[in-house]
Amino acid sequence: MRIAIHSGLTMRGSVQGVVDQVRRTAEYGFAGYWAPMLTGHDTLTAFAVAGREVPGIELGTAVVPMPLRPPYALAQQVATVQEVLGGRLALGIGPSHEALVRDAFGLEWPPPIAATRRYVADLAAVMTGRDGRRVAVPGATSAAPPPILLGAVNPAMARLAAEVAAGVVTWAAGPRTVTEVIRPALDGRPAGSPFRIVAALPVCVTGDAAEARSHIHRVLGANDALPSYRKVLAREGVDGVAQLAIVGSPGEVARRIDAFAESGVTDFAAHPLAKSDVDTERTWEFLAAHAKAR
Repeated sequence: MRIAIHSGLTMRGSVQGVVDQVRRTAEYGFAGYWAPMLTGHDTLTAFAVAGREVPGIELGTAVVPMPLRPPYALAQQVATVQEVLGGRLALGIGPSHEALVRDAFGLEWPPPIAATRRYVADLAAVMTGRDGRRVAVPGATSAAPPPILLGAVNPAMARLAAEVAAGVVTWAAGPRTVTEVIRPALDGRPAGSPFRIVAALPVCVTGDAAEARSHIHRVLGANDALPSYRKVLAREGVDGVAQLAIVGSPGEVARRIDAFAESGVTDFAAHPLAKSDVDTERTWEFLAAHAKAR
């Protein structure tokens, strides 16, 4: 299992801050850097800037809300970013959430499974040239289109991902969701067909777990009320992402991260989040050491 960094800095920081964090991620030896795309900056654009300055590291979206980009528009942007990165982009996409699509985006909410199936087919067609459609980028390098991963934490979307995508990206999901929902969905895939399972969760190495969980709830707990997350949190036996977060001593954090590998996760994307600078640095240092030791 690879260990990467997951960060919300694209939503609340500066582009230069993202560049600096991607550089730190690469210097610490992590396998990749994953970031959501919702409020704040355009994550793909920030990746293009960061990728020109920081070579070698994979950059992944977790995830791009499909309603914000028609398939051709996203394919065009992805082709541009993939050229800049020299093929280091991983494209996580998802239908988002009904409340966000209606209230924040001001758009209609279509049935998510049917809409996602259609969107992935159209996006793949434009990115690969199937059906005679393709984004023609003059002077582009030969970088192949990035793999498409779907945000999936519940059974129907996991089954669709197994059918039409190269992997899944999860948030607020633990090993139980991987073993009970995602891995069973892969039963119909051809033997040996690669499939990535990217699991992202907050992580904090600390001596005060209660304070750390309280801080995680204040920063990230707003999404706990969204219906799709309510389902996955209930499955995991917790009320919110703060309870599911990997928090505690180095030994406890190592044990819980390793449980993801045992469940079948291919990429664990740690979201370092601590109230104090001391715990923040402790978490980064621990994660880097644990990644090298695996």
